[in-house]
Amino acid sequence: MADDARKLPEQLRALGRGLSVRVPDDLADRVLAEISVAPVKRTTVWRRWGAGLAALVVAAGVSAAVSAPVRAAIGHVFGFGGVEVRQGPGPSPASTPSLPGAHRADIDSAQREVGFRIRVPLVLGDPESVTVADGRVVSLHYTQPTGPVQIDQFEGDLGAMWAKYAKGPAQFTTVNGLDALWFSEPVTLVYIDAEGVEREESSRLTSGSLVWMDGGLTFRLDGIRPLDAAVTVARSMS
Repeated sequence: MADDARKLPEQLRALGRGLSVRVPDDLADRVLAEISVAPVKRTTVWRRWGAGLAALVVAAGVSAAVSAPVRAAIGHVFGFGGVEVRQGPGPSPASTPSLPGAHRADIDSAQREVGFRIRVPLVLGDPESVTVADGRVVSLHYTQPTGPVQIDQFEGDLGAMWAKYAKGPAQFTTVNGLDALWFSEPVTLVYIDAEGVEREESSRLTSGSLVWMDGGLTFRLDGIRPLDAAVTVARSMS
């Protein structure tokens, strides 16, 4: 069963490449009705189902064919390691985006606070600064010739922690054989606190964003383009 689940994303992508999509008129009502029936337990297998179906949706071009309510529903159902991908512009970026309780720390103290081992990319080296926010998100900050780079790390099984308002579809990819999503177009990123509230003061615009999961943690890399360069940094996390 576990092997079948691991193969599912590729099988769905292969299916999607030859799929002809016909959208019934009542699809929006049917999808939203199914969503309201019962919450789904977040597990590794479920995330792989979600990632695979999200890849199928992109491959089949469904996002261009269905109505806005269905696209929003798909974004809410198929969250990815604590990140919910939503269609639309989202809130306006804050002039100085900030996360609740954000403060500077060093790697050792940050690890003690969040309770997991922080990984640093060998390609970029030690971060210029480290911040911890809300007792559960660690951010590594760098300055590159192309602009600022930020790597967020958090436990991906604590529920939705980030909302990504995407203007275009995500591209399914992998990092060291693990599921990942790449956003080449601008995305508005908003933090969701432990109470499930979107904190609009955290809203910021990102361009070139890679999200992947490894060992129960979710990683978000912003500011490295193109995809190959971002994956190279991600693969060097240790």
